Amino acid sequence: MLRVMFVDDEPYMLEGLRTMVNWHELGFEVCGEASDGEDALALMAVILPHLVLTDIRMPVIDGLQLIDQASSLYPDVKYLILSGYADFEYAQRAMRYGVVNYLMKPLIEDELIAAVEEIAMTIRGRNAHNQFESAALDRLRLETISRLLQGDNRQKWIERANTLLHLQEHSKFRCVLLEPDIQPSVQSDLVQMLAERIKPTEWMLYAFGVGTERHGFLLVSGDEGDDLSAASMTEIIASSRVHFGKTLSFSVSGEHRGPHALQEAFHEGVVAEMCKFPSGTEGIYLYQGEWSAETLPAIVEVTEAILDGVRRGCTETVQTQVHLLFIVLSRQAVAESWVNAYISSIRLEILKMIAQFGGEPLRASNCCSSNTVPLDIGLLERKVTQEFLQAAESIHQKNYAGQDTVVSAAGDYVKAHYREKLQLQVVAEHFQLNPAYLGQRFKKQFGLTFNEYLHIVRIDEAKKLLRREELKIADVAARVGYSDSEQFVTKFKALTGLLPSAFKKG
Repeated sequence: MLRVMFVDDEPYMLEGLRTMVNWHELGFEVCGEASDGEDALALMAVILPHLVLTDIRMPVIDGLQLIDQASSLYPDVKYLILSGYADFEYAQRAMRYGVVNYLMKPLIEDELIAAVEEIAMTIRGRNAHNQFESAALDRLRLETISRLLQGDNRQKWIERANTLLHLQEHSKFRCVLLEPDIQPSVQSDLVQMLAERIKPTEWMLYAFGVGTERHGFLLVSGDEGDDLSAASMTEIIASSRVHFGKTLSFSVSGEHRGPHALQEAFHEGVVAEMCKFPSGTEGIYLYQGEWSAETLPAIVEVTEAILDGVRRGCTETVQTQVHLLFIVLSRQAVAESWVNAYISSIRLEILKMIAQFGGEPLRASNCCSSNTVPLDIGLLERKVTQEFLQAAESIHQKNYAGQDTVVSAAGDYVKAHYREKLQLQVVAEHFQLNPAYLGQRFKKQFGLTFNEYLHIVRIDEAKKLLRREELKIADVAARVGYSDSEQFVTKFKALTGLLPSAFKKG
C-alpha cells in the first residue's frame, strides 16, 4: 500500500481530499495532513510518503518552497500541486521541481483520480525496477564474496569488492559465521536487526551464504571508520542475539584489511567455531589464533581411535576423536582433495566394519567441497561426525541385540591377553566352559573361529606398532604374540594383502 499525505491551509480542502475519492481502491493509505510547508517537512520525515498533494500559497513555507527543500531530502517522493491560481509561472516553476501534475481548484473528481492513477503506476514501476536492481546487486555481491572466499583474487573480483562491498585494500573487516542450522527466516530477521544496530556507526553489513547450509556476514569499516574491536563486535551481536533465544552462536574472525584477506578470515571463523574460543559472552566465539601442533595427536593415531570407537559402538569416543581430527586438518595447509580423500578412506574402513557386523549402511554425507564454494571444514566436521555416530550406534545395536555376554567377555579377554600363548582351551577354562561349546558360541556371535579372531586382533595391533615405532619385524611379531616371525609374516599378508615391511614403508 502506497502512502499519501495532504498539505493545505484550508481545513475544508483537507476534508475534501480525504473524502472525494476512495484512496484505498487507488492503492493508497492516507497517512498524514499538514496546514503549512514547515509542518509538512517535519511530518514527511516521520511517515516517508510516496505522494504529496500540496497547495501552492500557504503561510511560513509555500508549496513550491516545500517541494524545493523536500526534493533533496526525499528524492523519490512524487508531488501533485493543487492551486486556485491559474498562473503559468507557478506551473513552470513546479515542473522544474519535478512535479508530476498541476490541478486547478475547484478539483474535478475524474481529473484527480486520473492523475493519482498515473502517479501510482509510475511509483509502482519505479519500485519494481528498484527491486530488480537491488536483487541483481545482491546476487553480484554474493558471487563476489563467494569467489573471494575461495581465494579467487583476480582483478575483476577485487574491483567488484571495491565497488559493491566498499571493501578497499585499506578497509577493515571481520567475517562472522552463524550457527549452521539456522532457519533462513531467522537469518533474514537477524541480519536486518544487526543492520539496524550498526546504522549509527560507519560499518556496513553484507550477508553471504556458502553452499546451502552455511551462512554468515561481513562487517566492513572504512579507513576512517570505527575500529571493529572485539568489544564492539561482542556488544552488538549480544544485543541482537537475546531476541532470538540463547541457542544461536556466532564465530568471529580476527580483523583484516582488503579483499585479498577474505579467505583467511573465513578460515579463522571456522576455527573459532570448532575450537569454541571463549569470549566472555555466551554463544560468541572470537578467533584467538591457531592451536599448537605439539598439543594435538597425530592424524593417524586419532584415526585409529575413531575406528576403535566405531567398532566398540562408543559414540563419546567417536565424537571427541573426530573433533580432534578436524582441528588438526583445520590448521594444516592441505589440499581440499586430500581432505576429502582421507575422510573417504576412513568411511571405507567403517563400511567394511558395518558389513562385518551386519549393520545398516552409512548415509554418505555431502562434503562441502565443490567448484562453487570453498571447503568449509567446520560444516564437514558436523556432517562426518553425524555419519560416524550413526555407524557406531548401528554397530552397538547389532552387538547388544541378543548378544552372548559370555562370548563378549571372551572376546575382551582375547584383546587383553593376545600377547600370550592363547588357545581356545585356555580361554574356555578361564570361563569354566567346554572348549568345543565355547568355540561354537564364538563362531555364532563373531562369525569367526576363535583362531581367526585371535589373528585379527594380533595383526591389528601389529599395524599400530609398525606405524608408530621403529622395530624390526621379528620384534613386532614377538610383541603381538607370535613366536615364529614367518608365521606372523604369512598371517599379516593374508589379512592385509601386504608384507609387514611394505606396510611400514607405505
